[in-house]
Amino acid sequence: MKLSGTQTFNAPRERVWTVLNDIEALKTLIPGVESLDEVEPNSYRGVAKIGVAGIKGEYTGTIKLSDLQPPESYRISGEGKGKPGHVKGSGMIHLSEDTPNTTTLRYEGDVQVGGMIASVGQRLIEGAAKMLVAQGLKALAQRVERQP
Repeated sequence: MKLSGTQTFNAPRERVWTVLNDIEALKTLIPGVESLDEVEPNSYRGVAKIGVAGIKGEYTGTIKLSDLQPPESYRISGEGKGKPGHVKGSGMIHLSEDTPNTTTLRYEGDVQVGGMIASVGQRLIEGAAKMLVAQGLKALAQRVERQP
């Protein structure tokens, strides 16, 4: 499944970049995350509780940031496993400064799911994925725009 989109923030690009690379911020930006710990630079292990179409479960997994080009872009990849199935994906985050106080984030990625969670159907999974991304971007906007 492919995911892509944009989000504009009323904040300088450096501030958006800083929040996107802060583990405490990441914990609040990823819906369902219960724990997230850095295991080595730019690599994290965590636990999340996520439900899709009535199939809820706890997932343990990893997230890795690579190809960092501060403050413009990075690659994010991750995978998680739980009783309802597994998920694996990767994507790119790009930040462009539209004005000194306006930044646009563009993302594109690919996600694969398997196990019981895949049985709910592609359209439901895509809808749930888009909803989770939207929740994360909303939380990011709130965090970025309230910081000095």
